[in-house]
Amino acid sequence: MHKGWMRWWCMALLLSVLGCAGQPVPAPEPAPAPVSVPEPPPVPAPAPQPIALPRVAIVVSADIPAYTDIASRLEHSLGKRAARYPLDSHTREALQQSGADQMVAIGLEAALLAQSMPRGRDVVFCQVFNYMDHGLLGAGSRGVGMLPSYDKTFATWRVLAPELRQVAVFTGPGLETLLSPAVAAAERHGINLVHRSISSDKEFLYQYKRMSARLDGLWLLPDNRVLSRNTIQELMSFSLRNGKQVAVFSEQLLRIGGLFSATSDPDEVAAKVLQSLADSHVSGTSDSSGLLFLEQAELHVNPVIAQRLGLTIPESLRPHVAD
Repeated sequence: MHKGWMRWWCMALLLSVLGCAGQPVPAPEPAPAPVSVPEPPPVPAPAPQPIALPRVAIVVSADIPAYTDIASRLEHSLGKRAARYPLDSHTREALQQSGADQMVAIGLEAALLAQSMPRGRDVVFCQVFNYMDHGLLGAGSRGVGMLPSYDKTFATWRVLAPELRQVAVFTGPGLETLLSPAVAAAERHGINLVHRSISSDKEFLYQYKRMSARLDGLWLLPDNRVLSRNTIQELMSFSLRNGKQVAVFSEQLLRIGGLFSATSDPDEVAAKVLQSLADSHVSGTSDSSGLLFLEQAELHVNPVIAQRLGLTIPESLRPHVAD
């Protein structure tokens, strides 16, 4: 009885163990998928603040085309940033109240007014011949040259008068630096340009007449220190009587005997002024050597004087014949 019970218990235990071994082992539960946390959106960069462009006061010495043509072009380019001021007894006060950051002075009188005012705004002057005598270049003051391209002036003269060799130019003192490039430009075109510094209009007439025998022509420049209306009339009359060619600085002087005129182009002068204003605004300073020279020239040829001097106007200059 006991042995049978033991046998039955062992068999039951064995079946139980075998039965457990046959059950499938449950698969491990999959690991939970990682949770994707979205990155925060990038913070937009702050919008650039618009750069405030400087306001410009344009001061005009006189109501003449040589000045007003440039002023009009500047106003057109600068738009609402620009305001024009005629030169009168109220100009100084108006400029002080204008709040302008920069000033353009057109003509000598406007440039002298700008020079006399308290510093604090950059100045660009133009249409000033004798800027050196007045010390207009310096800290806070730049300029645009008045004379048209030297190279184009002498290239034109040599094409018009192939036999031209000796030319004189007379000015008041202190312009050697200004005219040194002109001497070099003339030489490149086979012309010997002689510069003489003089002190008065009477000395101008005396020196020119004394040298005229060895000269082919005279380059007349707008230096009011040594020129007067009467002096110009006498210079032109003497030149015509003696067969001397005269290159002049205004179209009006063609009517009294100039062979050709070379003048500045208002568009180029205005463009150079704008360039100088922009350079000054960007750099925050004004270079004491900041004079921009002109690279173009407006040309007009007097056909009557050319014929009188025995010169043939070439086809290249026909478009420049004055009416």
